[in-house]
Amino acid sequence: AVVSTQSTGVEFVNAVTGGMITNNFVKSVEKGVREACAEGALSGHKVSGIRFILRGGRVHNVDSSDWAFSRVGYYAIKEHFVNKATVLEPWMNVEISAPKDYSGEVIQSVNERGGKMQNLDIQQGICTVTASAPLQVMFGFSSHLRKMTSGMGTFTMEFKENKPVDHQTQETLINNYKESKAYKNLQASGVGI
Repeated sequence: AVVSTQSTGVEFVNAVTGGMITNNFVKSVEKGVREACAEGALSGHKVSGIRFILRGGRVHNVDSSDWAFSRVGYYAIKEHFVNKATVLEPWMNVEISAPKDYSGEVIQSVNERGGKMQNLDIQQGICTVTASAPLQVMFGFSSHLRKMTSGMGTFTMEFKENKPVDHQTQETLINNYKESKAYKNLQASGVGI
């Protein structure tokens, strides 16, 4: 599997040559891959931004079935991502405008939220701060900004990119998922890893 932080889809590529696997079994592998991606691996969040390339395999007259081939795709994703995956979070481009007297508070607020300051522009008594920040820390920012600027501050944000969360956050998400009912039900069903 090839992983990209920019893509949001799951691409399945059939690179099997010479008829090593029949087309119906290739479709079964794809079904298993898509099932595992939708279910998620590490933290129960869906897997996206990957290209899965099926290069080969073997069909056995007795043991081959649609179910067996779907499990091949399913477990290929699960085993790969249990060992090598990174949880991503959306980062946003943020533009904050407020009277220049509040520029220090605005910059401090961005920094406290783990944002990355990109530019500060002051024109005609208005400061405009351009930054990027994780979406998670921007919840509640509108209320905070209004309170901080006596109702005179505004902001906009738009999606920038997905970035890996820090190691501690990833471990917390994984541990919380493993304690969840969804994870335990998956384990009890014998389907999940």
